[in-house]
Amino acid sequence: MSTTTATATEQIPSSRTEADPARVAKGKPLAHIAGVPVYGWGQAPPYLRTKTQLAAARLNVTEAQEKAPLAYIRTREYGDVPLHDPAAAEKMRPLPSSTKAKMAARRTCPECNKVRKEILRGRPCSACRERAEKERQRLLARTCAGCSTVRERPYPKEHRRCQSCRQEQLEKKRARVEAWLVEVTVCAGDGCTKRRGSKKAARAWLKEHPWLLRAERTDLPDSMWWPNWSRRCSPCQKAYDAEQERRQAELQERYEREQRERREAEARAAEERERWAAAALVDPDVLVLDTETTGLDEDARIVELAVLNSRGEVLLDTLLNPGVPVPDDAAAIHGITTEALVGAPTFSDVLVQLTGLLDGKRCLIYNKWFDVGRLQHELTLHYLDRAAREAAEEAVRTGTVPEDLRERAVAEARKQAAAWLDVMQFEDVMIPYSDWVGDWSEYHGNNRWQPLDGGHRAAGDCRAVLRCLRSMGRAYAGEYATAGAVAGGTSEGTN
Repeated sequence: MSTTTATATEQIPSSRTEADPARVAKGKPLAHIAGVPVYGWGQAPPYLRTKTQLAAARLNVTEAQEKAPLAYIRTREYGDVPLHDPAAAEKMRPLPSSTKAKMAARRTCPECNKVRKEILRGRPCSACRERAEKERQRLLARTCAGCSTVRERPYPKEHRRCQSCRQEQLEKKRARVEAWLVEVTVCAGDGCTKRRGSKKAARAWLKEHPWLLRAERTDLPDSMWWPNWSRRCSPCQKAYDAEQERRQAELQERYEREQRERREAEARAAEERERWAAAALVDPDVLVLDTETTGLDEDARIVELAVLNSRGEVLLDTLLNPGVPVPDDAAAIHGITTEALVGAPTFSDVLVQLTGLLDGKRCLIYNKWFDVGRLQHELTLHYLDRAAREAAEEAVRTGTVPEDLRERAVAEARKQAAAWLDVMQFEDVMIPYSDWVGDWSEYHGNNRWQPLDGGHRAAGDCRAVLRCLRSMGRAYAGEYATAGAVAGGTSEGTN
């Protein structure tokens, strides 16, 4: 025994065994999760398996293995996947015969009745689909493209038609060629039959461009339909150019006339808006109304109501208790909180006063649709209480409760609310004012709606509406103020 061999024998005890290569990691861990190493792809001990790999081997991960994996493997798509020891896993119980039959049924092809590897769910397998496609192609090759006649031998691949259909196809093609030759070799002028080129040259050019006669090519420009010679003879071309110039001049004249009429209509509309605003400021029958609400939804309630006349005098300015809390986002806008409405009157309390103010007057509102909608909602609730009381009295009187009691009460309340609104005259200010400002929006296709700078309080917004009217009617303010003064003096003299 050599010295080297003896030294090595003394360093390695005879009781020690070499490590199993399958249980040795191929690389160092990238990180640790709760003390468990995380390996890169292909660096973990080869004997470890993922849960999916164990399931493929008919093994189940135990609860202890689930809680304490031996390692992790880092993947790009699934993150850190736990690894387990196959020796500690449990064998899966054999599947019942009924389950196996169901699994086999899902993988059975209905055409060939063979069990395939992939799940079919009643669809043909790939072999049957491929066979069916080949059969379809063979049938298509034996079917005439013209009359759909099927024969035993395939038709020629060039045209796939029977003899009679092929002759008909060639006749149509010859007719198209003759028509095209006449089109490109005879002047296109009305009543002119002068030749503009030879048919021989046209046939040669058509032979180089056979696709021109296809039906789907009819939308090509004229420059791709014939050779470089002109479509018309010189006199016809001059007459054609003159006719085109005349039509172009007519179109230009019509366009200029329409633009001039449009500008005149816009100017008239602008003048009408300005005169409407100036007249409203001196009209004693004009009132301005605004509301503050609990929100912007259909069930929003009015928490403040104000009515001013055209001179800016306050006729009504009050808080209203809606009976519901004011949301924080609404209170942050107008500053009216639920606590501030304690002790305030309800809408029903001021309805008689509001009706007296608006009856027979022109009521101007900024964004009429919203405020009128809130008034309609409040009116419906007001009349609903009265309709419910009347229905209850009827039930007590008759001793029976109708099944449609609520529906009848709601329908009656809506009817009375609509009747109240019908006798009022509401006019919108937002659209005329936005059109007067003229901030055009390409996205919406009209003028942008202008915000009302009134501080989000009812009376302040009414004063802001009056400022908008003064801005719009500034050009005619003096004219309508003089007319209003003369009308007032005449009225006093008459009295």
